Amino acid sequence: MNIKFTTAVLILFALVRGAFAQDAKIYSLQDAITTARQNNSSLVNAKLDRLKAEKKVSQVYNENLLPTLDLSSQYIRAFKKQYFDIFGQRFSVGTDNQVINTLNVSEPIPVLGTPVFQGIRIAEYYSTLQNENVALEEARVVSEVKKAYYTVLFLKEVANVRKQALQNSLDNYEVVEKKYRNGAATEFDFLRAKVTAENNRPPVLEAENNLTIGKKSLKNAIGIKDNTEIDVSGSLTYDSLEVFGNNDALINKIANNHVSIRQLQISRNISNELLGVDRANYLPKFYVFGQFNLQAAEDDGRAADKFRYFPVINAGLGMSWNLNFFRNTYKKQQTEIEIKKTDETISDVKQKLKISAQTVLLKIDEAKKKIIASLETVKLAERGYELASLSFKNGVINQIDVIDAQLMLSSSKLGYYQAILEYQTAKTGLEELLEKNK
Repeated sequence: MNIKFTTAVLILFALVRGAFAQDAKIYSLQDAITTARQNNSSLVNAKLDRLKAEKKVSQVYNENLLPTLDLSSQYIRAFKKQYFDIFGQRFSVGTDNQVINTLNVSEPIPVLGTPVFQGIRIAEYYSTLQNENVALEEARVVSEVKKAYYTVLFLKEVANVRKQALQNSLDNYEVVEKKYRNGAATEFDFLRAKVTAENNRPPVLEAENNLTIGKKSLKNAIGIKDNTEIDVSGSLTYDSLEVFGNNDALINKIANNHVSIRQLQISRNISNELLGVDRANYLPKFYVFGQFNLQAAEDDGRAADKFRYFPVINAGLGMSWNLNFFRNTYKKQQTEIEIKKTDETISDVKQKLKISAQTVLLKIDEAKKKIIASLETVKLAERGYELASLSFKNGVINQIDVIDAQLMLSSSKLGYYQAILEYQTAKTGLEELLEKNK
């Protein structure tokens, strides 16, 4: 295939892609994070669970602090009444129709074995736990979006490096072709230049495909479910002046204040309240109650709207006492074991968080060193390629030296961008541990 024709096809392909890309929605990093907070399914579900927990708190307040009201109504029809004989006379028992309306009111007295306030505190702890779940999920989603965003920026840089390598090989091919036509280069040099240019085409296509996949991954992380095409703004950069603070202080902060630790501490508080409920079950429960009855009992001769109703009002103090002490003891012991398990889990999670924080900080430091070294390598490789191209045009060096210089330039650039990606990924991991969700 003619090299110029192939180049024209690639340019046309790029223009077509560019025309479609104009319709893509451009996201900055902050735009992507904001959209993810609104659209990400797991985060939306976490917020709905939090709303559900808030409603549960209101329900518990209502159940424990407001009286319980029960209304019942009955109509009883006697199809065959009971009779008994006294001294030769037959008497019936009851009436043909009976209507009973009953309103029961009860309210627990929060003393001894009635754990009213424990139930309220458990519900509030559960609501707080759901808040922490939202914080944990938000940190995870923001971290996922950032990593996907930086990956897209990296893949764009990879695509640019591959395209530049292709363009450089095409430029070199033109120089060799002219020399070959003029008898200043061998056919072997000509064929090598052509093969090198052709070999640089597949990596360009691969880089473009990887970029497309990366954008789809970012789109999924943001939570966009339609067919909208997206792209990102900005470039893959590194701030050499960025600092995060004292490492030991950061590690201790993460180990003691991370959301997973707060969740476990809340779970422990809930278990403590449940232990209080178990202890209260050894004691009697008291409550006040009231009852209002409105009854009518009439035989068939009187119309329903003429029934005579008689009110009855009762009130009193009640007590219930579960005397199955052995059963309650086993339950209390299980709760105590659960508290010990939670304490052990807190200690284990703190240790793991310290290791995670130390690992991330080491990765950040390692990536910084790689960036500094790679940047210097890129500068040297760029200068080396310039000198190689110029020397080859003047006939000082061979074509193979130009090809080697191009390979070193592409490799050094990819290494530089890879180091920046590693830095941004490690930094995002640290921000997730610190719950910096911006």
